[in-house]
Amino acid sequence: MTTLTTPTVVDTPDSWFAGDGFATIIAALVGATVVMVGYLIQQRFVRRHHRAEIYSEAVRAVEDYMEAPFLIQRLDGTLATQRQLTDQISGIQSRLAYYQAQLSIYAAQTIADSYASAVKAARREAGPAMTKAWQAPPTRKRKRVPLSKRYSRQETDQALAILTARMRRDVYRPRTRPAKPARTAG
Repeated sequence: MTTLTTPTVVDTPDSWFAGDGFATIIAALVGATVVMVGYLIQQRFVRRHHRAEIYSEAVRAVEDYMEAPFLIQRLDGTLATQRQLTDQISGIQSRLAYYQAQLSIYAAQTIADSYASAVKAARREAGPAMTKAWQAPPTRKRKRVPLSKRYSRQETDQALAILTARMRRDVYRPRTRPAKPARTAG
């Protein structure tokens, strides 16, 4: 009589690669790679969006400063309105300084320099216009609210055009490494 015996499987190092263990590890590695690549792409978009928000708020601060002479011209003459307006202009000045410092620390040197130029141009153009507006009589009649005379903002507009072009390039250019921070004086 013959007995049937089942062949015994001997674990050899080669059999592990042919089994389910290897396929499971490969699937896990592929899955981890996909997740990591997705995370890196998502973080890149988040950083780009954050940079764009900072840039747009910095430009907004310059534009708010350029609007200040018109706010002053619309004063109604009350002390409360004057106090509120000076607080508002002080806040704008503070935002200009904040964004100038932030961009000089974190942005590329060309952007920090361009922002400083835009702020200087705004101060050169809007500063005298604010002084003139403070010296004008308060607005008491509605017909004076639409301002007929505008002050020149040509220098500021040119500086802002250069600045926004550089900011746009910085936001949309592919990055392989972080931008070099601005140089520090000293």
